[in-house]
Amino acid sequence: MQNIVDQILISGKEAFPIIEGGKGIGVTNGMSAGSFAAAGGIGTFSGVNAARVDDKGETIPLIYKGKTRNERHEELMQYSILGAIDQAKIAYEIASGKGRIHMNVLWEMAGTERILHSVLDKVKDLVHGITCGAGMPYKLGEIAERYKVYYYPIVSSMRAFRALWKRSYSKYSRY
Repeated sequence: MQNIVDQILISGKEAFPIIEGGKGIGVTNGMSAGSFAAAGGIGTFSGVNAARVDDKGETIPLIYKGKTRNERHEELMQYSILGAIDQAKIAYEIASGKGRIHMNVLWEMAGTERILHSVLDKVKDLVHGITCGAGMPYKLGEIAERYKVYYYPIVSSMRAFRALWKRSYSKYSRY
């Protein structure tokens, strides 16, 4: 691939500018992200309802026990946080230090900020960047700076980016 595409600086390291799209709702996972990164590109696992895995690599199903909507939402949040941590660890192990690993989230999904903080508290050294779509993620820059990871908002227009830049990102432009 070195004769076809040159590496560029992405998320703090030279990598091929071949980026796995972060398909939400658990479609991209640690295995796919780790494989992209191992090839020297950017692997992206979904941080949205990411699957939990046991020590044998088998998926742990989410079985709701709560009776109320709030109880079930809390179960989903915990599952998502632990699942994203599992997927980050899988991606990092497969990548063996090559490429970069990103986590994709949907800003308008309930609990995204909580998921980001909870996951990055545990695996900030394994995740190099956050891609984020579905909304106007004004707090994304602040969160990325706190954990020293790069952020890549997916925006619908330059007008949307200008609003994000003026209100937030200009204050957190390092990452």
